[in-house]
Amino acid sequence: EHLPPRELASTPPCGRPPEAKSKSAPSSRYRTLSTAGALKYRNIYEGVERRQAFPKGASFQIFEWVSRLTRTMATLFHDVEARLLLPGLTVGRLLDGALALFFVRLLLAMAAHPHMLLPRYGRTHRLTGSLLLLYLMLGLADVRLTPLLRLRGAYDIGLSLLGLATAFSAARDFGSARVHLRGSEASGILDEKATVSRSEMLEHCFYQLLNLCQVGFLYASAALPHSRAARTALAAALLLPWLARSRFPVNSFSANYKTPGVGGTTPLIRFLYRLKKWQYLLYKHFLLHGLNVSVAMGGGGGGGEGAALVGTAHFRLYWLCLNVAYVCEFFMQTLVKRGYMSQRWMLVLQQTLMLVS
Repeated sequence: EHLPPRELASTPPCGRPPEAKSKSAPSSRYRTLSTAGALKYRNIYEGVERRQAFPKGASFQIFEWVSRLTRTMATLFHDVEARLLLPGLTVGRLLDGALALFFVRLLLAMAAHPHMLLPRYGRTHRLTGSLLLLYLMLGLADVRLTPLLRLRGAYDIGLSLLGLATAFSAARDFGSARVHLRGSEASGILDEKATVSRSEMLEHCFYQLLNLCQVGFLYASAALPHSRAARTALAAALLLPWLARSRFPVNSFSANYKTPGVGGTTPLIRFLYRLKKWQYLLYKHFLLHGLNVSVAMGGGGGGGEGAALVGTAHFRLYWLCLNVAYVCEFFMQTLVKRGYMSQRWMLVLQQTLMLVS
């Protein structure tokens, strides 16, 4: 179907060159061509003419545009972390420094108020959260290192399990309090008077389970480099947790910037809420479902995309930021409510984490 109309019309079946024709009698090849065969080749010829006469469909043009944009973005961001911003300062070092500032400020707040970990009330959550914070800091050191695949996989799975335990222990230890049962007017923790509700804690348990399923899929795909069918089956299985989504609470987030008088007490906070909403949409449609499909279709290991993905520095940093955002945002809001951190510092750390992500 890629031949021009003239060549297609003069080319016999099987692509063989036409035989020499005699003026007295036609070739035997063309004598045996049935009426149905003649109609078939005429339809092919007319189909080529029609495809040349009419432009390509809109869906195909969109697909070509997205493919071209993807190739351009891949070229643009190739090895971006090694690019120099200033002498001795690369993009990767800048991101590491910003995250280090984030963790140092949290540790300073904890060191200045160590009594926050002492009460027996909610001690399981206090200890689990402290362990998770130290575990995340260990991940920051791991971001630029390349340990063995088994150790890296064990760390990522442990990170998701600790995040799940922290969210569940918060709902169990503190969720029964009246203030947490009531919560705030809308989901969100950027306002100074906002309160994390029990339903938000349980909702985060669902997303921690999603993290566990996705990271397990990425490592399983790395072990199945030559089995696209198995990777596709695993990617399809990752949709199963969404069947249980209705069993977890769903909290409205857009009311913080859409509904007047609800959340978003300042223009900056309303802008950050809107930006967080777009970050969530980017995560859900592209970095969750889209990434799973890409790994399943493009290759999971053995030099493919999946094997390179779980070991790259940019994925390690992304996965760390995702888990930090799920847990430390609630922790910072608690520090503000207790008076252990100012609202201004909390917003600075929130913007730092969002920029690095």
